[in-house]
Amino acid sequence: MTKPEISVVSECCTDLGEGPFWDNTIHRCLYVDILGKSIHLLDPTTGKDQKYQFEDTIGAAVMRKKGGSVLLTSGLKIIFLDLETQKQETVATVDGDKPHNRFNDGKCDPAGRFWSGTMGPEPRPVEVVPEQGTLYSFDKNHKVQSHFNKITISNGLAWSPDDKTFYFVDSFLGCVYAFDYDLASGSIDNKRVAIQIDPSHGVPDGITVDVDGMLWIAMYNGGKVARYNPTTGNVITTVNFPVTKTTSVCWAGPNYDELLVTSERKRLSPEEKKQQPLAGSIFKVKNLGTGGLPSIPYDG
Repeated sequence: MTKPEISVVSECCTDLGEGPFWDNTIHRCLYVDILGKSIHLLDPTTGKDQKYQFEDTIGAAVMRKKGGSVLLTSGLKIIFLDLETQKQETVATVDGDKPHNRFNDGKCDPAGRFWSGTMGPEPRPVEVVPEQGTLYSFDKNHKVQSHFNKITISNGLAWSPDDKTFYFVDSFLGCVYAFDYDLASGSIDNKRVAIQIDPSHGVPDGITVDVDGMLWIAMYNGGKVARYNPTTGNVITTVNFPVTKTTSVCWAGPNYDELLVTSERKRLSPEEKKQQPLAGSIFKVKNLGTGGLPSIPYDG
C-alpha cells in the first residue's frame, strides 16, 4: 500500500480548529475556530481564507443547500449567516436552563437535518462539568428535537454509508456510541458502545466514515487519525501528524479521497508550541487507499 502523503493546507490558522466541511461545488473548506470565535471559508488552492468573526464560541458550521448561506452554532444559538451580506439570523436557542453550556461539534445527516450536542462549562481547560449536555437535531422546518442527555463532551458525528447507523462521540468517556438510525423520521434507538478508545491512544474527537463503513477518528492529544472498524472496535490503521492535538476530519477533493484534518494551538504550553510549530494548522492526507462521502449541507 502507498504510504499516506501529508501536506499543510493552511499553516497555523486557528486557535482551536474544528469541524471541516468540504463543499465540492465551490471547492472550498468551511471550518470553525472554536476559541477564535470565528468561521472560515478556505480556498486550498490559493490559500485565501475568508474569516467571519463572532462574539461567542463557535461549535460547528455547515453550508446550506440553498447556497451562499451557512448554518452555524455560537454559544447555545443556531444561526443562519449570509456569506455575502454577513447578515445573521438566530433561528433557535437550546439549554435555556443551562446558560453556561455551549454547542460543540455538529453535522448534517443524509436527509439534511442538522445534528449537534451541547456540553457543560469548562472551569479549567479540558475539565468539563460532567453530564450537562444534550444531543439535538434541527430539521428543515426549523424544529429542534432533543434525543438524549447527560453527555459530558459532545463531539464527532457520522452516519454509515447505508444510512442505518448513527455514530456519536462522548470524548469524556473515550467512546463512540452507535445507534439504529431511521432516515425518514430522523429517530435514533438502541444505544450501544461501538468503540471504546484506550486512553493511551488519545481522546476521540471529530469523526467521519469511509465508503467501506469504517470510522476515521481524530485523536486529541494522540497526534493522529485512526481508522477503526466499528463492528469489531479494532484499529485498522493510523496516520501520525507533527502536532498532538488533532481535532477533526472530513473527506475532500473531487473524488472525496483526501482527508482534511484540523488541529489546536491555543492550549499548548510555550514549550509545546516550540516543539510543534505547525499546531493549529489544517492538513491534507492523500494516498489512503479509500475514500469517503460528501459533507451534507443543511436542507432548510
